[in-house]
Amino acid sequence: MSVFHDLANLGQIAQPITGIGAQLNQFFIIVKLFISTCGTLIVLIGAFIAIYRYFLYRFVHSKKTNLNTIRLDLARTIILGLEFFIASDVIETTITPDFQSLGILCVLVIIRTILNFSLHKEVKELSSIPGSGINAGD
Repeated sequence: MSVFHDLANLGQIAQPITGIGAQLNQFFIIVKLFISTCGTLIVLIGAFIAIYRYFLYRFVHSKKTNLNTIRLDLARTIILGLEFFIASDVIETTITPDFQSLGILCVLVIIRTILNFSLHKEVKELSSIPGSGINAGD
């Protein structure tokens, strides 16, 4: 009788599992939002620093500041922020409910990866300019 009783209560046992699944879903949503927010903050802080350094370069005529250095630092900041966005998109794929949103997510990841690749290429080109004051190893 115990086996049949357990089989009859199988529906009751499945309820806490779906509850745990919902809690995990909420947890992954919070983690995704946190990582995405970190990426946004990184890009915003990098942009504000680049704007500040550009104004110093343009209006104060600081000898220590180079325009290519400002561009290189901004590109590196954007690359780092894009890495955070891609990581949050990968986490979102684990909680995506249907194939349409999964397809849209894949397209976004591909676009961000292409942007990351092109920015990385530009950083490499900027680093190789002789006399720009930029070390290739930075």
